Amino acid sequence: MNPNDLTLVAKHVMKLLVERRFDELEQAAGGDGLSADDMEAAVDDIGSALAMPPESYWHDLRARAVRNRPDAFELSMELWTANGRTRNTVELTAQLSGGRPTVVVEDIIVG
Repeated sequence: MNPNDLTLVAKHVMKLLVERRFDELEQAAGGDGLSADDMEAAVDDIGSALAMPPESYWHDLRARAVRNRPDAFELSMELWTANGRTRNTVELTAQLSGGRPTVVVEDIIVG
């Protein structure tokens, strides 16, 4: 998976979180990672509606290769609200599977 693909996947995940489409994220993970209910509860704990980060945010996205899993990467992304960047993050794993990206939301850390 190249950096452009990772950025597109990350933007899509963020969009689904902002739009509160947790069921879609859970289904995309095939039963791995957080459930839709757990994602919803974590986002509700933030206390403000999520917003998409500014475009400049995506230029600094850092992915870490997952050892022993070809084409798998871990991403940690800060969550944003209308007031800007928060201390909260979403942790996910993205991997190519059959030529298509798969995504697992591993955790939403509310700090």
